[in-house]
Amino acid sequence: MPLSANVERFAAYLMLGLCFALAYPRRLYLLGITLVLAAGGLEAAQIFVPGRDGRLEDFLFKAAGVIVGLIATSFLQPALIRQFLRLRRWRA
Repeated sequence: MPLSANVERFAAYLMLGLCFALAYPRRLYLLGITLVLAAGGLEAAQIFVPGRDGRLEDFLFKAAGVIVGLIATSFLQPALIRQFLRLRRWRA
């Protein structure tokens, strides 16, 4: 499998993790479990589709993307909140 496809998978799931973590910041553990299980389910479902194959390597890149996205958001979120509050004070 070419590296670019794995980077694409990682980046897509990283963005998914970021978006969900920003939407539900107090549910990071639940999001992590749910999104990793969803990635595993999608990979497992590919076994039943002719011409497709579910691979452990693909799942690992997707799961890593989700986890990195959730962790990155937990570090970025306080800074984003401070920036938002500063912008609100400036406009008011």
